[in-house]
Amino acid sequence: MRKRIAAPQARRLGLIVSTVAAALAVLLYPAGTASAAVTPGGMISNSYSISGAPADGLKKLAFPLKVISQPNAPGYYWAQQYYFKSGQVGYIGLQPRTDSGIAIFSVFGSGTSTSHPNCRTGADGGSGTSCSVTYPYVKGRWYQLEIIQTGTNNWTGYVVDTSTNVWTTIGSWNVSSSAGLLRPSGVGFVEYFKSVADCGSIPYGQAVFGKPFVSPEPGTGTNTSAYAYGPCKANASYTLSGGEVTMTSGG
Repeated sequence: MRKRIAAPQARRLGLIVSTVAAALAVLLYPAGTASAAVTPGGMISNSYSISGAPADGLKKLAFPLKVISQPNAPGYYWAQQYYFKSGQVGYIGLQPRTDSGIAIFSVFGSGTSTSHPNCRTGADGGSGTSCSVTYPYVKGRWYQLEIIQTGTNNWTGYVVDTSTNVWTTIGSWNVSSSAGLLRPSGVGFVEYFKSVADCGSIPYGQAVFGKPFVSPEPGTGTNTSAYAYGPCKANASYTLSGGEVTMTSGG
């Protein structure tokens, strides 16, 4: 499994397990027999851009996110991707859990390292670095997912509760000097990574992806477009208004 770059693909912790399960399902349900379970994967993607950004790239990106509805169980991943000038990519986002939630901050590719206790080597079965922290986010509340340069080649991911202004560190890692700063555009996504009986069995989920921003650096961010994709795209929809994207899936 490899990272999402141009066309959004399913990405999250536990992808390898789902892939193996899907392979076994092909053996158990050959063509002409009863259909197997489906893994929806990516369902909706958004594109964002920052106008007026510095030519050499950004030292910060902040992504507002409000989860309105989701099951209190693993399955959904609400995330935004960011790209370094070299093309190296990472993502930052939130996932529900049975009694809480987690915040994730990852980078893909070679030349990364970390000494942060929330982080480990490897990303979705490939090279890179992944960080995560238990984070009991509240439905209906705005959060900011922030990636900030905190050293020459060091980047730190945070989740900010906008109602209390409490910052929580997700993790921190280093990239090679060739990575450069951040590009002023990218994509985000919502996916459902657990297997379900069929697309109609996906639990209901809805979230709003706000306009990204880079303050105090110059630049104005907005979401420019969105689209549904994947095997269960008929069970996904979105609205784009005022630079914000509301993503609705399942139900």
